[in-house]
Amino acid sequence: MKLLFFGAGVINTLYAWALTEAGNDVTMYVRPGKEKDWADGILLDIISERFNKKKYVRQKFTPKVVTSFKPEDSYDLIIESVKHYQTREILPVIAQNAGNALVLFFNNSWDSLDFINEYLPRTRYILGMPRAGGAIENGVLDGAITENVILGESTCGKPDSAEVNQIAKTNLDTTAEMFAAAGIKPVIQPNMEHWYWAHLASTVPWISGGAKARGFLPFAKNSKAIGEALEVGKECLEILKARGVDVTQIQDLKMFLAPVWLSTFMTKLFIGSEVSVKISSGHGAYAPAELQKIFYDVLNTGKQLGVPTAKLDAFKPYIDEMNAVINK
Repeated sequence: MKLLFFGAGVINTLYAWALTEAGNDVTMYVRPGKEKDWADGILLDIISERFNKKKYVRQKFTPKVVTSFKPEDSYDLIIESVKHYQTREILPVIAQNAGNALVLFFNNSWDSLDFINEYLPRTRYILGMPRAGGAIENGVLDGAITENVILGESTCGKPDSAEVNQIAKTNLDTTAEMFAAAGIKPVIQPNMEHWYWAHLASTVPWISGGAKARGFLPFAKNSKAIGEALEVGKECLEILKARGVDVTQIQDLKMFLAPVWLSTFMTKLFIGSEVSVKISSGHGAYAPAELQKIFYDVLNTGKQLGVPTAKLDAFKPYIDEMNAVINK
């Protein structure tokens, strides 16, 4: 497939590499002036779990880079991955220049997704979420890409015509096959809008715990801190319920439904893994402002819906000082 990655951050770079390795024709779009940063490529120092095999990769990746694109470029798929609150900003540019390309929105959203339909019909896009992360520093990407990727249809289970439903399914199937051929197993969600909300809410406990511990690593090693974070997670579940999400149907939320003592033990094993640490600690250092916004998006929605947020409120001082701590 002929692919354009909109942006050249950690996520797009990792997946551009993986899909290039699988034989796709990959190009990365960057802002004018940024192309010089890619003249010599980037050094990948990552863990790859593609094809369900853990592999340490250290190699140079030098993709094709452009500073503009237009309809006649005839891309099959455009993959955008930006901070969760930036999609509205870049959507007009993509819609104007995509031509007939399918668009994969490859990032979170805490808002209703109806705003996408103002620019693209449901037959022209699909929804997804990466399972990868890390940080770029001094020309080196230190991170990890897992064996899974989350995907879902543009309709999110909402009623539409039979024709739209069929095209949306075909778009999803085509994209899922592309990832599968690259050794990345698609995990299909029936309602990606709710899944996005659940995923963002489920990260708030780890954001809170990491902020209080002044780093993800010290947090991941502290059972008491994990227990406190899980209590925050239970509060986040109530916010999701008030938003209409069936929290029993989303895998990312299972740990918050179990007793805290059991979830603490299982969580410590999971978030302390090498891959999890690479993804989570890298994100914390790379985008603290985004983590702060995620926390306050969830907290403020809870207050608007009348959900008690005492546990979330207790972490506000630690969230507010994240930038100062990280940038010391």
